Amino acid sequence: MPSFPPLSRRAALVAGAIAAAGLNPAARAFAAKNRAMVPLPDAERIRRDYQQMVDFGPRLPGNANHLRFVDWLGRELTAAGLQPGPCEAYAYRRWEPKRWGLDLIEGTARRAVANVAYFVRSQPTGPEGVTGPLVHAGELGPDGPADLPEFAKGSVLVFEAHLPRMALSSIVHPHFIHLRGESAADVLDTNYHRLWTMPSFQMDDLAARGAAGVAIILDASSAMIAGNFSPHASPYKAKVPALFVGQDQGEALRAAARAGRSAHLTLDAEWVEGLVPQITAILPGKSEEVVIVDTHTDGQNFIEENGCMAVLQLARHFASLPEAQRLRRTLVFAGWPGHMSGDMPEAPGWALAHPDLMKRAAAAFTIEHLGASEWADVPGKGYAATGHNEYMNWPATAGPLTEQIVAGIRRHDLLRHAVEQGPGYTTGRVFHNSGIPHVACISGPNYLLGIAPNGHMDKLDADLAARQTAMIAETIKATDRFSLAELKGGDASLGADPVSGPDTARRAACPNPA
Repeated sequence: MPSFPPLSRRAALVAGAIAAAGLNPAARAFAAKNRAMVPLPDAERIRRDYQQMVDFGPRLPGNANHLRFVDWLGRELTAAGLQPGPCEAYAYRRWEPKRWGLDLIEGTARRAVANVAYFVRSQPTGPEGVTGPLVHAGELGPDGPADLPEFAKGSVLVFEAHLPRMALSSIVHPHFIHLRGESAADVLDTNYHRLWTMPSFQMDDLAARGAAGVAIILDASSAMIAGNFSPHASPYKAKVPALFVGQDQGEALRAAARAGRSAHLTLDAEWVEGLVPQITAILPGKSEEVVIVDTHTDGQNFIEENGCMAVLQLARHFASLPEAQRLRRTLVFAGWPGHMSGDMPEAPGWALAHPDLMKRAAAAFTIEHLGASEWADVPGKGYAATGHNEYMNWPATAGPLTEQIVAGIRRHDLLRHAVEQGPGYTTGRVFHNSGIPHVACISGPNYLLGIAPNGHMDKLDADLAARQTAMIAETIKATDRFSLAELKGGDASLGADPVSGPDTARRAACPNPA
């Protein structure tokens, strides 16, 4: 084991972590010396590990699948040789859907509309559902209905809605993009039609005006919207039960409304109180400075969030290195919850819970959405693979981190990968904003938030994920060669918005590792 500076705060933290793990330093040193080196994952290992995560089922914040997964992840990090850090949890009241559907009624017959998706946190109907006449209510925009017609109390309103008409260049501003056979404009300036950009449709007054339910025809296919769990589009609780309908099912719904038919809408969901845990694991180095590697642990499928599997793969690799190859700095691996909640503190919560680690951080890496192939509604083909990988953005603090990421993208030939200087569009921007040199990676495929029986594993590009993981590992290793002053690189935006606010984490007893 590496030697620790005497009586330092880091030594005290590490000593406490060792005690919590139930192993003395000598036992840890023996285990590290006799542990075989774990290579960085190849495509086959990526597929196996991601499948293992998917097998837990959708890991929505605080549900049983998520709690089991976080417990497993913590035990795996300990088994890899890391020392568990302080344990925290967050109180959370989650919305848990159980059954939903939309049936068109004609006489005594009913016909189910295929692949409807729920509006997350909208008002439940209870198991019995609601029945009412269909009324086509026109356009529904982010601020609400454009021109709401009169309707009878108890009606089911049918709206038309659109994903934002936007280009990728309105979200990201890269100064470098790696391409072959296409221009930057081909990628950045074409229509960026992605389900995760869905706005938060305002429908607060519809229940008060007598609406029994809402069906929203979205300009995307049923195959694309099936199973979509999008809390980012609903940070508030809509007061009316609402479902989304694919464009290919829309005409049947419009025709039923024109004919004066009725529909039966079901959205059976419940609210459940609970605590959602947070993970911190430490691989001690010889320096008091730390490098943070973080992501969120909640997610719907293989892509959301496979960053936690990358965290585990990197932890296993770095913990298995012989002492001569270990990083000088201490590595801190963090898995925080709540990205799929809409109102939990996420990475800023972890930062507020760990001010000492934030003060000693020389760099931070936030990992999200590796191995994403691009799928879209393709004219004449339907919802299908386009043959490209999904665009991947790498926000990075200007200076050595940016230079290392650009070099890594070229070295691993990562097409449609781009580097953007500054905090960028990422869940980890709290680190850059708080003055910590930072790198993140994030892609946004259409299936990002979709719950599917196979976890969308058919859309995984395992070779791409292996190359991305290798590049992240290489950049973490390269970071150790630079001083903190060099890593800061003169980026004027670094530290422009330091994390602030109350620490809402609840301290909890760490589970005794198996």
